[in-house]
Amino acid sequence: MSAATLTPPGTAAPARAGVPWTRLVGVELRKQVDTRAGRWLLALVVLVDVALVALYLWAADEAPGWSALTEASSAGQLLLLPLIGVLAATSEWSQRTALTTFALEPRRTRVHGAKAAAGIVLALGITVATLAVAAVATLVGGALHDGAGSWSLDGALLGGLALALVLLVLQGLGFGLALLSTPAAIVAYLALPTVWSLVSALVPALRDPADWLDMSGPLTGLMSGSLTGDGWAQLGTSTLLWVGVPLAVGLWRTARRDVA
Repeated sequence: MSAATLTPPGTAAPARAGVPWTRLVGVELRKQVDTRAGRWLLALVVLVDVALVALYLWAADEAPGWSALTEASSAGQLLLLPLIGVLAATSEWSQRTALTTFALEPRRTRVHGAKAAAGIVLALGITVATLAVAAVATLVGGALHDGAGSWSLDGALLGGLALALVLLVLQGLGFGLALLSTPAAIVAYLALPTVWSLVSALVPALRDPADWLDMSGPLTGLMSGSLTGDGWAQLGTSTLLWVGVPLAVGLWRTARRDVA
């Protein structure tokens, strides 16, 4: 043992420096794209985007613009992208790597924050990829219809798309942390909002509250860049229910769960 490692009697040992935040986010980002499920899910998102753009080009009577194609190609992400958050939250427990992860970084909330940050980075990357696909499709549409489509891009559309994808990833992360099981979290994420929409449509007394507790309507307006003042308020209340509550439950549960 070297003299540098000796601690004088009566003094506390120096605290070990934690894992740097950027490294922690990088590791979590790599986990989300390194697994077979993550790669296939991202590939499916790209394939759905391309298929929707091709369908839009085939059905268009004239050369579509960049904004229209961006909106069309983003529709499939509304359903698929939150599954990235689910996989990020449940991978530690389903693959039994939680012991290693929390031994290297015992502060579990910090690990979950890194997962959320990595998911946000991935969502923004998907947004950039969507813009690229739409740009190529704009060129193809101009060639097919013998005319150039508009290259103007609505800032509200772009910002709304990015924010919607971030909220969806956080929603998937919340369901994953709350249930800690990939199949259960996916089923709950897909089923619960659908059941709520059906019940509110069948029960007249629930139709007015449903406008404030259903994310699908405000998210559609957000992704199209057409959200109004009331829409923003409805988005806030529904996000609190479908994103905030699962995240709070998940953080509380994982903070108290034994790691085996």
